[in-house]
Amino acid sequence: MKKNGDLAAIVLAAGLGTRMKSSLSKVLHFVAAKTIIERTCMLLDDLKPVQTIIVVNRSNKDQIINLSKNNYRYVLQPRPSGTADALKSTLLHLKKQIRHVLVLYGDDNIFYKTQTLQKVYQKHFREKSTITFVTVKKQNPTGFGRVFKENNKVIGIIEEKDADKNQKKINEINNGVYLFKRKWLEKNISKLTPSDITKELYLTDLINLASNQNQNVKTYLLKDNNQFFAISTASDLKKANILFEKRIHIMGIRGAGASAVTKIAQNYGFIVDGCDIQKESPYDVNLKNIQIEEGHNQSHITNISKLIVSPAVLKFSPQNAELLRAKKEHIRVQTWQQFQGEILQKGKFVISVAGAYGKSTTTAMIANILKDAGLDPTCEIGANVINWGKNYQLGKSKYYICEADEYMDNFLSYKPDIAVILNTKWDHPDYFKNKKDLNNSYIKFINNLKFGGCLITTAEVINLIRKSIRSDIKIIKIKNFNSIRLKIIGNFRKQNANAALTLAQILNLNIKKAQESLSLFKGIKRRLEYKGKIKETKFYDDYAVAPITIQTTINALAKKFKDKKILLVLEPHTFSRVNFFFNAYVISIKTSKINRVFITDVYPAREKGNVKELSIKLAKAVGKKAQFTGSLNQTANTLSQNLDKFEIVCSMGAGDSYRFYDLVKISHQKENPFSKDSPK
Repeated sequence: MKKNGDLAAIVLAAGLGTRMKSSLSKVLHFVAAKTIIERTCMLLDDLKPVQTIIVVNRSNKDQIINLSKNNYRYVLQPRPSGTADALKSTLLHLKKQIRHVLVLYGDDNIFYKTQTLQKVYQKHFREKSTITFVTVKKQNPTGFGRVFKENNKVIGIIEEKDADKNQKKINEINNGVYLFKRKWLEKNISKLTPSDITKELYLTDLINLASNQNQNVKTYLLKDNNQFFAISTASDLKKANILFEKRIHIMGIRGAGASAVTKIAQNYGFIVDGCDIQKESPYDVNLKNIQIEEGHNQSHITNISKLIVSPAVLKFSPQNAELLRAKKEHIRVQTWQQFQGEILQKGKFVISVAGAYGKSTTTAMIANILKDAGLDPTCEIGANVINWGKNYQLGKSKYYICEADEYMDNFLSYKPDIAVILNTKWDHPDYFKNKKDLNNSYIKFINNLKFGGCLITTAEVINLIRKSIRSDIKIIKIKNFNSIRLKIIGNFRKQNANAALTLAQILNLNIKKAQESLSLFKGIKRRLEYKGKIKETKFYDDYAVAPITIQTTINALAKKFKDKKILLVLEPHTFSRVNFFFNAYVISIKTSKINRVFITDVYPAREKGNVKELSIKLAKAVGKKAQFTGSLNQTANTLSQNLDKFEIVCSMGAGDSYRFYDLVKISHQKENPFSKDSPK
């Protein structure tokens, strides 16, 4: 964050804190191994005002100076004469270039985020305010001064003892963070008169004064109420320490697994915010009311107890600023899988589903069966479940169902009661150098089962692992169930259904009812998901990335729509995967039962390379049915101009291809602004 070159920050830390009933100054008490004043200083260090002044008293001056930085200015308030008096004592020490003054109490902002203060400053500057102060809405505002407004104009702050019956119903309260125009502040602070009762000068009277002068007074309503926490008593301090342990920040929060874990953690009482380099994702609908910052910045992890990351961050970005800051501040770092396995699944009956493909659908099927059986499971799914409209379930029972991804050994974070392994296909050559490495990881995963745990898998996997696992583990072969009726496309999905029903049988559930649950299961997003129609062309979307899943999936679509002209729009996923399995991709696409393939730029994910070169090579190797079409936008434009040639279009890939239908829709509308054939 750049220096805010005309801003000074003033911290009022001279209060005696008599209600703490301690000889120690309030700001010198600890919250999670740091004093309250240290946490305030960290907040301001990230904000980067050009000048920081801390108002101290005689008893805490030396200790505060020892704790905080030498480049701060310290001003002594010789006697306790109120908050406005403390502020007044600093004004002579302001640097010449200061135009705006941020004032905050030293003990009320342990949960604040630097980004919040930055947004307050931006609003104050943008609206040319004389005063901007932070407010928060509380269901029970008893004990707090109410923000009184008429026609959205701030009239003043009314203390509870002075409020009438109607004013006490106001739930917007003052949060104790203020921004002032320096010139106005210097001119008017001497106009305040002391309280008749305490004989002290109060900051809130400045708001009333400015309002009476018809100055531009604005409020900034705090969106995240969890940032507001006032410490006045020893009881408040104890509660603050408990709450601090619940505060976590999730990097890559818009990802499939991370977004689900976010909601589950929130349901467990964790206070979650996050960041992501992606500005949008299919899971944004699940992240409403979660504070999300764009990009990465070390200031994001101010005042948190844990930093939760994706494994890719640890491997590919070990010098990430947030990671380095966490290490410096001794903040614990966990992957979201480790956090889920160690914290969220603690004391639960865990069902984990693994395999190179099919695990999201199978996990969702199992979750749906248990949900319909009234078992109320908690679930983490790698895609939005169409029946639920989200990728998680917040259950109250002992059951916890999750996907177990083999990539980077992520599934070793779990200790399941039941493990379901659908297959052990080799899909990540950038991590597993050979099939033996992959098999060894699966064996470790199986041996992570709790004592007496159960493995549900195929005959092929049983033959592979039988001699390498603990003797107490029960091995159950996936059974074939007759009369499986599914709404979702593809006979291959019956393999997933068989695995889900085998598990249901082990749990002694009614199999007939479990089959009924599956018959009503609408599938998950991005698995041959129907997106809509443009003109008479139907659009589908799928997540498949491996040669075998690409062919299996597109052939299932071809079987459903016999004699239809089908186009596959393939977004190849990562250079390492496509290069390693290049010949398999060529055979898979060549022998698939479709008419045409558009191959887009490679989606590189975490890798670097030429996004066009490899795709051009792949298209040439496939031959006549394939065409390289460039970026997704370029491909959408090409298809829009040739829409009449195809009856079915399926976009495929694990990158941005989920946006393809919308891109074609936009392109078609631009080319045909008055067309009656609007997308359906």
